Amino acid sequence: MDKDRILATDEEGESKDWINELPDCILVSIFSLLTLKDVVVTTMVSRPWRHLGLQPILTRVNLEFDLANIFGINVRDDDYDEDDLFAEDFSKQVFVRWVNKVLQLHHGNKVDSFKVEFFFNRESTTILDEWIRFAITKGAQVLDLHLYSCTYSLPDTEETETFYDFPCWLLSELNPSPLKKLSLARCLLRPPPDFDRFNQLTTLYLYKAVVDNISLARLLSDCLLLESLTLDGCTGATDLIVGGPSLHLNDLRVVNCTDIERVDISLAKVAYLELVDGRPNLHLSIKPPHPARIYYDPMDYNDLWDTLTQFGSFLGLETLGMTVATWRIPQNLPMFRDLKKLDLHLFNGADLVGPLNLLNAAPRLEELVVTLLVDNFSENQQQTQSFSRIKHDHLRKVKLQAFRSTPCEMEFAISILQITTKLEIMEIDPFGKLYMGGGAWWDVLGVNVAYLSNSYWEEKGRSLVQEKLKEVKTDAQIIIL
Repeated sequence: MDKDRILATDEEGESKDWINELPDCILVSIFSLLTLKDVVVTTMVSRPWRHLGLQPILTRVNLEFDLANIFGINVRDDDYDEDDLFAEDFSKQVFVRWVNKVLQLHHGNKVDSFKVEFFFNRESTTILDEWIRFAITKGAQVLDLHLYSCTYSLPDTEETETFYDFPCWLLSELNPSPLKKLSLARCLLRPPPDFDRFNQLTTLYLYKAVVDNISLARLLSDCLLLESLTLDGCTGATDLIVGGPSLHLNDLRVVNCTDIERVDISLAKVAYLELVDGRPNLHLSIKPPHPARIYYDPMDYNDLWDTLTQFGSFLGLETLGMTVATWRIPQNLPMFRDLKKLDLHLFNGADLVGPLNLLNAAPRLEELVVTLLVDNFSENQQQTQSFSRIKHDHLRKVKLQAFRSTPCEMEFAISILQITTKLEIMEIDPFGKLYMGGGAWWDVLGVNVAYLSNSYWEEKGRSLVQEKLKEVKTDAQIIIL
């Protein structure tokens, strides 16, 4: 903050510091909205502000210690990515000193959430243990340890033996744990036998964590209030067995867990299931009640037919998201009688007949999203035209993403307009957003370097689509972005 900017001129023409005339309670309220780094910079402007600036931090119930708060760098900005960060670029001593100072001076009665996001591993066990002790003692219900890799390594070659071992023993020594949401990145999670301090957990998120079969089974059997479980890039466990009518789990996401060989779900009301890039030949067994929403992106597309057959038998499956690559969706699909929304990601090797086959197999479908990430579709206009005699009476909304106005894509859009009798909106977008699993979304920028800008679309692509589609007789509103 520039001190000169807060100086005004009084009636006699002399400068006056009006902001210091504000009551302390208002200044404290302003400081409470700032990050730790901004508070430090602001308090350097005026000596009387130093105590006022620290006051809101020392009573704050949501404590976040990360690169943004300490060093002013947001890794979620477009200019930064977690894989581009290196521990040697940041001072661990500075980070630890600031956290310890805040915790030593903190005099609030309660902490609701506690987050640490920095370069730590097993070498920092003593420090992290004390911070967790502080959070749990203060009654924190949300604990987030997002630990970055301390040494550069390829994504699949991280040394897991250096990961921080989450101190379940520490929770056992303290009062009954109030934890409801636990998020761990690059940690080992090994709850001991008869460990009951996770009995209030409703959300568990593990990213690149190590958890073995015994620990995973123990978590699922003891955390009866658990509603959401995400395993993203985790190693150790080979079996994920979810079962029992007493389990409250309704959101299960298994992403990039190549060690998991078997997923069995039975007698559990899992409303949303996500399986992304797992192990080839994954054994998947799901018994009633079936999920209402599924997102499926397999590692081995040879299993896709068997999986689709299994999904087609699910009663109550209303939403299906799926990635298709190097594989054609067959025509003799099972009927998806309850399916209302279908989100397809087509990568190289997929064709445009497959989505029409799926549309024909889902007579109650209301919404269709297709992302066209294919360099060159096969010349299959005649096959797409053969669907024109089929009529679909429920589809209301269609969105086509990464659309480049190729002849095959044009024919695909025309086929949908011709076979749908009650379509209300077709939206055609040269870009869009793509769900990648694990809660991550990517901006779709086309499938080749020449198409990373919208110059071609503005100069030629949009007009081609408009000219071609205006020949189709339809009551639907066609939106071309």
